[in-house]
Amino acid sequence: MTIDVLHPLLHSLTKSEKRYCRLLTGSSTGDKGFLRLLDCLLSHEIMGDALTADLTRLFPGATLEPARKYLYRVVMQSLRQFEQDKRIDVRIGQLLHDSQILYERGLVQFSQEQLEKAQRLAEQHERGLYVVMAARQQAEQWVKGQFDGVDEPTLARQHGLVRQQVERTQTALHHAALYETLLLRYRTHGTVGNATDTRRLNDLLLEEHQLLNRQSRSGSPMRSFAMQQQHLHFQSAYFRMIGDEAGSLRVYRELDNLFQNNPTLWSEQPLYYVQLLEGILSDLRMLGQYEEMPYFIDRLRAIDSPTHGLHHTVPYLTLYYRLLLAIDQARYADAATLLATNSLSADGPTFERGLTRLALGTRTEFDLLLVRLQVGSGHLSVALHRLNRVLALPARSLPGRLYMERQLMCLLLHARLGNADYLTYALRSTERKRKTTNRQSDGERFILELLRQWLSGRLQPAVLARIDTFSGNSADQQLIRNLDVRAWAVACLHTKTNMRPQGL
Repeated sequence: MTIDVLHPLLHSLTKSEKRYCRLLTGSSTGDKGFLRLLDCLLSHEIMGDALTADLTRLFPGATLEPARKYLYRVVMQSLRQFEQDKRIDVRIGQLLHDSQILYERGLVQFSQEQLEKAQRLAEQHERGLYVVMAARQQAEQWVKGQFDGVDEPTLARQHGLVRQQVERTQTALHHAALYETLLLRYRTHGTVGNATDTRRLNDLLLEEHQLLNRQSRSGSPMRSFAMQQQHLHFQSAYFRMIGDEAGSLRVYRELDNLFQNNPTLWSEQPLYYVQLLEGILSDLRMLGQYEEMPYFIDRLRAIDSPTHGLHHTVPYLTLYYRLLLAIDQARYADAATLLATNSLSADGPTFERGLTRLALGTRTEFDLLLVRLQVGSGHLSVALHRLNRVLALPARSLPGRLYMERQLMCLLLHARLGNADYLTYALRSTERKRKTTNRQSDGERFILELLRQWLSGRLQPAVLARIDTFSGNSADQQLIRNLDVRAWAVACLHTKTNMRPQGL
């Protein structure tokens, strides 16, 4: 493992994990070069020339390579041991391994007891594949013991259990595949905008309906937490894709009740619970129900389980929605105060480094929100500097909606700055690109029209009424809100920066 991986790995450790790692390495004998490497990497917040110089000084010649490899093995071993009692999958795996060890040493009865514990734990936490593994390991031990004490009905029940768990697992995987496909389409294309997209969406809906019907006919009603959760997540994503936020929120509330009633089945891996809270917050925002958002933001902030890998993302999501709540309501001073005093963002350089570790889509949305804050606070140059960094990010993984949002935000900001020449050519380039994709929405066309009016000096006060009465779909309404188009028009009218560039 290279230093490029080892450095961020070490800096991702919590205080407890670092302490445990040092306790584990403190008992090692022999050359402690890997400890020098550990201290060196932790002393440098960022990778750069200073770190390279220290590594060259502390590890001359080829001495860095063995220290790096050993340190990586030690860190990974300490993390495995630190988390082994916190992960259900690891606990079940240990029971299976314990059973194998006991059986190989002739302790057959105790080996079977470990398998029964593993099976009960797997069933309790809906880990179907582990139930199958435990059942098959038990059956193989019966074969090796020549079925001592096992009759045919017992063996048949074991085989029936395996078939049942395999069928349930296959159904759950199929359902998960449908939801993930729908979620990808939503992330990529947003709401449906034409007959082809609607037909493809309905094909997924029909496939999910057929899946549920097959399960009902087989005599296995949808009772498991996983199946109910996947079904409700699928339904909420469908409603969002057709622009029905009220329907989506109604399903999300039903899904929320399911999560609240089954905390032990998701607390270890709360990814879908985080998605639930994000979905509720997004729907509440679209419906203008801002007064309900703080309650769900507090629930998002309360998630605290570093073993699931969300300990970095959740604090940023919490801060994002708190800022969004203030900025949407034009409370820019409150948002600026929150950003300056929040423990996550008070240290600017550390906050920015953490921002780069987020998923590209989440990072881009956060950056665009910070641009809105700077614009609303009147710091246009600072906003343009951050926006240019956003534009420099790769666009290949960005949803089309988010890609166009950052492009339009750039055009609107340059209009505020009065950069008519730049805007003339940038506007033409943007329009050419959108024509080639043939996916321009009503909201995008409306904003481009306003920009053309600004360039030609025809932006009049009557445009405010047009913005207020704009009747596009929910995605277009969200675009207008995310870009603060009304505030932009007011600023342009107030400063009287309408101008007609030469040659337009």
